[in-house]
Amino acid sequence: MFQSIDFLHTKKNNKEIAVYTETNKGFTVITNFGCDCNCPYCITKHHPILQNAITDKSKIDWEYLEKCISESDAPTINLSGGGDPFYNWKDNLDFYEKVYQLALKYNKKLDIHTRILPDDMSLIQKFRKIALSVEMNDKKAIERLKEMLPEIEKTTKLRVINVLNERMTKEDCLDYIQKMHEIGVKQVTFRQMFGNKKAYENFIKIKDLIDIPGVLFLPDGEYHNYYFTTNNKLYPYFFGFAEEERKEWMKKYEEIEQTCG
Repeated sequence: MFQSIDFLHTKKNNKEIAVYTETNKGFTVITNFGCDCNCPYCITKHHPILQNAITDKSKIDWEYLEKCISESDAPTINLSGGGDPFYNWKDNLDFYEKVYQLALKYNKKLDIHTRILPDDMSLIQKFRKIALSVEMNDKKAIERLKEMLPEIEKTTKLRVINVLNERMTKEDCLDYIQKMHEIGVKQVTFRQMFGNKKAYENFIKIKDLIDIPGVLFLPDGEYHNYYFTTNNKLYPYFFGFAEEERKEWMKKYEEIEQTCG
């Protein structure tokens, strides 16, 4: 599950940081165009709403999606997954353009959470911010980011995301931050893993040990309303309509191996 971070002002290192909260929610469009199966964890495979359904663009209810966007107070529309919203991006340019036009119509910005950097700058320029998931030892992804970052930052903000697992240490996190800073990345977020009990506890242990400008530790939570393109329904929780459903699936994910394949 990918989540955007913006728009509630909090203090860190005497600077204001803007974040969504559970009472000041963003708006996310969930797609499932597929994925590249490189995540060391996967929240999608067992997801009760997605049920591995693929987004069929011909069946998206654009009229209802527009209604939901128009009624949202969130200043951004966030694209997320599901699979990766930039998976097979060349085949989905029409989708990105439609969402972009809706964002313009209702004076909103467009964000995306992805593991993929398209080489089409005209597409990247549609987005206010890219939240890019980069694994610690993914040398290929880090090198590609290093090459593309200067051009991306001419028009689009970028931050990297790393989901903190049960094995990562404070030293691992510091090493990751250093790698990102060395290639020019200014914003780094460590995300608390959903469900996995040991990873959950490890996040709590590490988050207060690191206080570096531009580095954020994001606790697990419901920061958005979610429009699923796979069934054209809007949910207040990523796992359904009620908090009880989220708690039920969080418990189940303690026992589920969150890996792709």
